[in-house]
Amino acid sequence: MNETINKELIPFQKHFDAYITAYLTERDLNKTASLFAESFLGFGTGLAERTYTKAEAMLLYQQDIESAPNPIAVSFHQKQFLLLDADNALVAAELDMKTVILEQRVKFNNLRLLLVMHRHQDTVAIVGMHLSFPTDVHGDDESFPLKELEERAHLLREMVEKRTKSLKQAYDELSDLINRDRLTKVASRHYFEEALLNEQRRFKNFQRNYALILLDIDDFKQINDTNGHLIGDDILKTVAATISNIARKTDVVARWGGDEFVILLPETGVDTAYELAEAMRQAVENGDYPITLAITLSIGISGSRADDHARNVFKLVDDAMYRAKKTGKNQIVCV
Repeated sequence: MNETINKELIPFQKHFDAYITAYLTERDLNKTASLFAESFLGFGTGLAERTYTKAEAMLLYQQDIESAPNPIAVSFHQKQFLLLDADNALVAAELDMKTVILEQRVKFNNLRLLLVMHRHQDTVAIVGMHLSFPTDVHGDDESFPLKELEERAHLLREMVEKRTKSLKQAYDELSDLINRDRLTKVASRHYFEEALLNEQRRFKNFQRNYALILLDIDDFKQINDTNGHLIGDDILKTVAATISNIARKTDVVARWGGDEFVILLPETGVDTAYELAEAMRQAVENGDYPITLAITLSIGISGSRADDHARNVFKLVDDAMYRAKKTGKNQIVCV
């Protein structure tokens, strides 16, 4: 009899593992939603976050993943499956979760999860769930755990600011050193890489298009060799200011390295990116510089791509920029 029950539990165990992977590890809204029944009800961990339909639950999942897109590491203390009847199973688990939110490592221990699954023919779906903290740890209003993670991170930063201004100043200076290019004052390569990874996750999970623009100053080595590095630095700062003034507030303008600048444009298609890039190219070409040599840009443009890594999207825009440079300079090549 026990062997029969264990075999009957296998589809439910696999479905539970798929839920943990899709939601917590991959942070994939579409995959998570596909694991829930249309008749889902009874989702709740706090007074303001109880839902009784799948649509309401998925809205909470979307808000959670968008606010904390990083993978969440999970370790189980206990995980017990119970076959209620041939087509229904329940899992009760106690687990720890840890992740990084807003550059703050946060961990929560001893979360309790109760989840109900139903099988119709060969398809298993989640029909009910409850996730909470132990009552002696949390309190009467058991808030949604991942929202709690964000709030804890925010409180930690507030504590640092209240305790000492010198720590606040040191934190700001360190953040600025990491996230901003010292010469041109645009975003640093490190900041851009993190922003691109987050934007690619948003594209994968929510189909939010984005575009990349990569700009390279033509013949910049010759400018440095002829006029000196101080003049070259002045030109870099002027070009950075020019493209930043044209970029929108939501765009991320960063110095990729040397005389290359990269721009991340969220919620943007290739056509709009081209218009902005052309405006930048003309503005730089017509700018006022302390040398007689013309200052021009070779520019590559790429849009977001399905089922691809951020580094591959960047390689496309990098190849496009080099094609612009090799085929005449002072022009735009669009992927």
